[in-house]
Amino acid sequence: MEPTRISMMKTRVSLAVCLLDSFTLGPPLGSNTKIALEEMLAKPVVKAQGYYIFTDLQEGMYRLRVLVQHYFEEYVDIRVGPKDQLVHVSLTPRPSYPFHDKATLLRVNVKNAGGAPCSGASLLAVPLTEEVSRARLAQDHAGRGENELMLGSVTGKIGIGDRFLIRGRNAKADEELCCVAAVLEHQRKVRLVEPLNGSYSRGSLLLPVVKSRSDEQGEAVLAFANCRAKQFDLRLDITYGDLSLLKEVNLAEGGTTLAGSLCLDPSVTPSKASKGNT
Repeated sequence: MEPTRISMMKTRVSLAVCLLDSFTLGPPLGSNTKIALEEMLAKPVVKAQGYYIFTDLQEGMYRLRVLVQHYFEEYVDIRVGPKDQLVHVSLTPRPSYPFHDKATLLRVNVKNAGGAPCSGASLLAVPLTEEVSRARLAQDHAGRGENELMLGSVTGKIGIGDRFLIRGRNAKADEELCCVAAVLEHQRKVRLVEPLNGSYSRGSLLLPVVKSRSDEQGEAVLAFANCRAKQFDLRLDITYGDLSLLKEVNLAEGGTTLAGSLCLDPSVTPSKASKGNT
């Protein structure tokens, strides 16, 4: 009998991708999901836990493309090294997203000076009312260059991709935007995407920040969770190329505020939006 040689092929996990709904912090809604690396034809393996696995990738730079029903398309540049890595992608709801009836929403229509819709405008909503803070700094001091924060008085769930404005407790205190890269020690500690630029003492506030963009019709929606206040003011910052607009808006918890059509005209002076709660 001739000897039989058996060869076993092994695959190596190079990249695992986890998709997160930026509003619920859970898996994305819907079943129509497309995810791919632009430099490859091979499709990822989908695991039962919702992870998308790419195997046997050569080291180098890749561009990840994610398209999911109800969310804006996302592109993420990733460097693949010799070890496997896990990447979380936070998905931004489109205006057509099926929010629940009691969601706290701000809906806006963005136009240019000629009245045409601005597709792809960037919107950033920062609360001005301190009562809506989601947490406080629990360590004595967090200085420039630190990227891990101890938290206290946490309200609701904090997740990867959450954005906050960290604000000191006196009139001349620092404040800056930050984004959560990892959640540690049962919501008591977070690691930031970028280290701090300022200096903060115990009790500094973490105010929830919502970022979104406009769709093809210029429509945009910003959704807030765990507001902690029946009404609150926020500053809405809209940018589109060289155009920008700052506007103050008052939101009511558990309803939809309609800010109407906002014109990105440099000659328009920012003003406070009227209450359009429904």
